[in-house]
Amino acid sequence: MVSSDANIKGDLTVESTAALSQTSITSTDKNARGETGPTIRPPDCAFGWIPTLAVMVNYMFIFGASNSYGVFSTYYLNQKFVGTSASTLSWIGSLITTFMLGCSFLTGALADKKGYRLTAYIGTILCTAAYILASFCKQVWQLILTQGILFGLGASFLFAPSVSIPPQWFSKHRGLASGVAVAGSSLGGLWFTAATQAMIDSIGAEWALRILGILTFVVTGVMNLFYFRRVPAKPRKNILELQAAKRLTFWLVSLESFAMYTGYWALTFYIGTTARQLGGTFQDGSNLLLVLNAGSVVGRILAGLIADKFGSINTLLLSLLLTVVIEMPLWIKATSLAPLYVLCALYGMVSPTFISLNPVIVSNHFDTDVLASVMGMTNLFSGIGGLVGNQVQGVIYDKYDKHEQFTNTIVFSAMFVLFAGLVIACLRFHIIRKRTDKRFFQKV
Repeated sequence: MVSSDANIKGDLTVESTAALSQTSITSTDKNARGETGPTIRPPDCAFGWIPTLAVMVNYMFIFGASNSYGVFSTYYLNQKFVGTSASTLSWIGSLITTFMLGCSFLTGALADKKGYRLTAYIGTILCTAAYILASFCKQVWQLILTQGILFGLGASFLFAPSVSIPPQWFSKHRGLASGVAVAGSSLGGLWFTAATQAMIDSIGAEWALRILGILTFVVTGVMNLFYFRRVPAKPRKNILELQAAKRLTFWLVSLESFAMYTGYWALTFYIGTTARQLGGTFQDGSNLLLVLNAGSVVGRILAGLIADKFGSINTLLLSLLLTVVIEMPLWIKATSLAPLYVLCALYGMVSPTFISLNPVIVSNHFDTDVLASVMGMTNLFSGIGGLVGNQVQGVIYDKYDKHEQFTNTIVFSAMFVLFAGLVIACLRFHIIRKRTDKRFFQKV
């Protein structure tokens, strides 16, 4: 297994080799070299915060759409498409996540081979087109194709280079950098949720979609300019990083990703409807999503700080177990809006840490120059999990909870989060077993 220090040494070897062979550099290396700036900088330098902050802003738009989809879901379910089943409408939100993550095994390879900026600009164009086209849709299947599939595909082109930038620029503060970047997704959820609800109420859902499309085009188009690599990509023959699939670490991270995305989105998609069942308004549902995303901002940055000190795997394992403890009693037993606000605040702080810590775990155990490819391969399983989980949750809500409660949906969600925690416990055991120091209590 390759340790974090070994990765850094490997990166320096790549840099030295690149410096000695500029006359024979390949076209792929030239493309990547153009994204490193005038010099190849060492890890943990101040310059690394520039591309990291650019990623944070883009995450607002990549994940903001899925984190705030609960606003559209509540609107579609209770106003625009009354009588349409929750499982049918859940296809829209499901496919955003499925295509964003599931296609990143290809877009990640494209980012490593052709460059981060080119890949990101393709994503900007596709996401903008998805919003604009969705604004003219009158039927559910049209929204599935545009707001679901097309936006998810565009988000994949933006997400693949984004997820690998912070880990390659930092070593000592890798967890913090990843946490700060991914906090952008929650910040996006905050203002996306508030802005979307306000626009739907004042100017209608159609113009809300158009304005979000224009903002996505302008802001991500500017941020893509700052997508610099620290280490040039190596020439590669295969689209996929097949060597990664030979390692148990890869499969355990992939299985954890599948399980988390299977269970994670239930609260985001259904908390607004829960509020309505308890006598709340559409605005209450929007406010609950705001609290959820606000908690996520704090939680993801704190998780990065804690991971740098105590280990990313230790931090992730603790957060997954806490998620189960928080989700089941607070959601199932809620009889008023107050427990839902507590639930959203705590769930937001502890549950989404896997989004920021998974890239750290991968970067600690795989070479830096193939991060986009390896993360893309693990995210293929995330996409499958998101599709399976959201659809099954919709069926459970329709058939077993009968639109009257969420007990069965909550249990389904929590059990998959618990399973993800057990997988990470196995990963921790696997890593310690390979070390000379086999103490149970250590930084992992």
